[in-house]
Amino acid sequence: MTARNAFAFLMTACMLSCTGKSDSGKNRNIDSTAEVTLAPGGKLSHCYRYKTEKDSALLRVDILEDDMVVGKLSYAFFEKDRNDGQFAGVMQGDKIFGHYTFASEGTKSTREVAFLKKGEGWVEGFGEVTDSSGVLIFKYRSKLDFEKGLYFEPVECPMVP
Repeated sequence: MTARNAFAFLMTACMLSCTGKSDSGKNRNIDSTAEVTLAPGGKLSHCYRYKTEKDSALLRVDILEDDMVVGKLSYAFFEKDRNDGQFAGVMQGDKIFGHYTFASEGTKSTREVAFLKKGEGWVEGFGEVTDSSGVLIFKYRSKLDFEKGLYFEPVECPMVP
């Protein structure tokens, strides 16, 4: 899959989530066929890590023009299956909302994710979800809990060939 095709797939996934019927206030439609240009100076990549004694998660956020974001996210929790995938979404103030498409146990799934900027890192938000055409989306974005979420600290991004 080419980078352009992968990006188009991610934007399509985000478009589906960003047009959901949650109480998210202002939802933005993303045209997955539009030509995307990077922010001045190129892509702004930032990496973050959540780590405990037995659990870890990695988050890479690439900020594009018009508050669009794409990234990678992986979870490795003790005695649970690893989740690896990509997300695409939009920044709304100090929050990122997007769709995370991942593989786990040989199955591909998609769910909405939300992150709140806190200090130098991001906190993942959690809340009640509902199924919307096979995609789990937040039922009420205004009721997301960012207090008990995973805190991702900034780390140096690994070199990608």
